[in-house]
Amino acid sequence: MKTIGWRFGSLLIAGFLLVAPQQLEPPTAAYADTDASGTVLEEQSYMLAPGVSHSSKKLNLYDSLQSLQVLEVDAKNPNIELKSVSWHSEVYGTETVNDMLQEQAALGNRVVAAVNGDFFSSFGVPSGLQITDGEIITSPKTIKTLLMVLPSGRVKLEQSVAMTASIGKPAGEPLQLDAINRSQAATHTNHAFLFNSRFGESTRVPTGGVEVVIEARNHGGLLRAGQRLVGSVVSIADANDSTLEQNQLIVSATGSKADWVRQNLAAGDTVFIDVSFDKGVNDAVQVISGNSTLGKVLLKDGEIPADILDPSDSLNTAREPRTMLGAKGDKLFVVVVDGRRPGHSDGLTLAEGAMYLRSLGADQAINLDGGGSSTYYARQPGDESPTLLNRPSDGVERAVGNSLMVMTKAPVTPLDRIVIRSEAPMVAPGSRVKLEAKGLDRHFNPVPIDHVQWSVSPQTGQIDSDGYFTAGQTTGTVTVTARSGHVSASMEIIVTDQIEEIKLTPRDFVLENGASMPMTAYAYAADGRRIGLSTDQIEWSADAAVGAIDSQGVFTAAGSGNSEGTITGQYGAFTFQSVVKIGVSPVIESFEAGARIAASEVRTVPGSTTVTLVGPPEPVRFGQTAAKLTTDFTGTSGTSAAYIQLLDDNGQPGRLVPGKPERLGVWVYGDRTMHHLRLGITDGNNANKLWNFTSVGGLNWSGWRYVELVVPEDTVFPIKIRNIALEERNANKGTSTLYFDQFTAVYTPKP
Repeated sequence: MKTIGWRFGSLLIAGFLLVAPQQLEPPTAAYADTDASGTVLEEQSYMLAPGVSHSSKKLNLYDSLQSLQVLEVDAKNPNIELKSVSWHSEVYGTETVNDMLQEQAALGNRVVAAVNGDFFSSFGVPSGLQITDGEIITSPKTIKTLLMVLPSGRVKLEQSVAMTASIGKPAGEPLQLDAINRSQAATHTNHAFLFNSRFGESTRVPTGGVEVVIEARNHGGLLRAGQRLVGSVVSIADANDSTLEQNQLIVSATGSKADWVRQNLAAGDTVFIDVSFDKGVNDAVQVISGNSTLGKVLLKDGEIPADILDPSDSLNTAREPRTMLGAKGDKLFVVVVDGRRPGHSDGLTLAEGAMYLRSLGADQAINLDGGGSSTYYARQPGDESPTLLNRPSDGVERAVGNSLMVMTKAPVTPLDRIVIRSEAPMVAPGSRVKLEAKGLDRHFNPVPIDHVQWSVSPQTGQIDSDGYFTAGQTTGTVTVTARSGHVSASMEIIVTDQIEEIKLTPRDFVLENGASMPMTAYAYAADGRRIGLSTDQIEWSADAAVGAIDSQGVFTAAGSGNSEGTITGQYGAFTFQSVVKIGVSPVIESFEAGARIAASEVRTVPGSTTVTLVGPPEPVRFGQTAAKLTTDFTGTSGTSAAYIQLLDDNGQPGRLVPGKPERLGVWVYGDRTMHHLRLGITDGNNANKLWNFTSVGGLNWSGWRYVELVVPEDTVFPIKIRNIALEERNANKGTSTLYFDQFTAVYTPKP
């Protein structure tokens, strides 16, 4: 019998390793003001691929609650590839790690883990150096911290790396370049930037300089450190925002550097482009950086740098979500910690992150982008694709500039082991849980299982051929076994009536006449672990005025009229209720005739913001019309914003949302302007708040897309929607036209 284990005390459950409470070893170097010990509350650990292991951990650490995801990679393992990835291999624009994963899968790459990478601008351009498969994707002149992967597969963390780049002719002094594939702003008055098609569609350079178009004669116009690129000058012109073509490069210069171009180059000239980095980075095949104010060195030769220990710097004392890299020898450690979520995870300071990485064994470490960007995907045993395992602080996954991915190249071999996964580790008497048997080969690749035979011992419950286990009425532990041919695995399930809490979902909600809604009850033990509780074990009732609920917990609303009442569930000593309003649509605003909306603006071109209802041939997603928002941020300073105000019956901003929605979503026809889309609400305490539909610069699509936010768990209801806000706080100021349709409240949790 071959298994992968899950332990809790002496309990073994196939699928994962859940470690009983124990003490962490304190870091080897003291940090006098912080308790370096911690208690492991839960830990799930398993192998993702040869040389790659994952752990999900819940800790009491440094007098705080922490939820961490930890990846350990043996970089010298020949079956493993580390890769820096950006969406479409370009730098202009953001995308979620998940979408980048899907793109890599479509290319045939088998990703087993991925995290967010570098800090990035409002345009989505990574702040530091990115090298992918030996190609320079983007780079500034200096890079604060970076991870590089060498041709041997070895990893190395470096700091204070300098780039030297130039363009020149066979004779004479070359022109020094300041950056590669980075956003050039009006403040760059004496600079020369180099662009190729990796930047995007065009240079997007403001007026006031000269642009040189160069046709590459080698390398296809792609840039590689230490390898000279030879090209021919096609044209020189006072221009900006020139189109970037394949096999071409553009040098955009201002000030005295533009003068050098005019004096030294002419159409037809042969030019050389050279790019080089110090500290051995020329040899790297992959590089990802941490290159911002918080792009910090966390460990240098095992020591915590003094600059992150300074308590007078608020950046050092803040506990935040973090994405961090550590290394020692050929081992890479990737740690993502959640934060800004009381009761789930508080986040770490920079020094606490350094100490934790050192406790894992790292002696070098750096900080990548964190906060709402911190994202961690890992492939669960038997799955084809990685799953999001952390809880991003925005409530939804943020679009980011780039990602670090771990890929397996190990060949797929026959079935070697089975893992059993359950929707809940415990089950209430008489209740049912779904078990799933997944196959793995000896390299931890997923392998289909043709036929699974299930059995239960002792016979105090039963399991059907589809893996649905129904517990008997006797509490205790049962062992479920899955077998396919000569390979089998077993899993222990605890049957318990020791329920601490039951939560009903959906919470208070609205439902249209005649519609149905399945109710679900989630039961939890005192330690927070889920207990499977079937809806048919609950005694259900509903006020007759609102509708009826059957023995399976499916509620059907009354067929006509408007009413309000309660749905009640009872299980043992627990009674739980949800308030339902019948005859009310979950659509907050349909943007059809009679829509109660208005426009407002802050720091825009005066009068440029309008909101109108339009029909075809302009974009409409549902019904006859959609809302068209136009605005112009050109030439403004500070944070510019354009608003669609949602008005109440008195014509004032603040549309009441009935019940307690789990999510809010709207269809948006984007224009890829890289702005920030937000929602202004007023909560039940009359406090005004801003929730995010996208991250800063996250409006990165063209055409229709449904965007959604998760309502924070600590929200005080009822809430009112004041406005949908389009914001821009950086230099990305220009015109914008968006369309909105079907703004809806959703009352069920995200699947």
